[in-house]
Amino acid sequence: MFKPGESGNPKGRPKKGTALTDVLKEAVDAKDLAEKLLELVDAKDMQAIKYVYDRIDGKPKESIDLDHSGEITYTVLPAEIEE
Repeated sequence: MFKPGESGNPKGRPKKGTALTDVLKEAVDAKDLAEKLLELVDAKDMQAIKYVYDRIDGKPKESIDLDHSGEITYTVLPAEIEE
């Protein structure tokens, strides 16, 4: 147990900017990335199409049920379709 006034993390929180996502955010221009992604979609790249669709409409929800016998049942619910 810590004594009053004694920190469990004496060095404090790590400085930001060391995570890979922080480095990538600084190194990559978001507009250039979006343009490249749309080029791949235009070229009928299915992974790019799925990625864009998942970002726009969201991934389908998945539920996992575990009964007492230990059997696992997966149910994938389709995303709502707006017309």
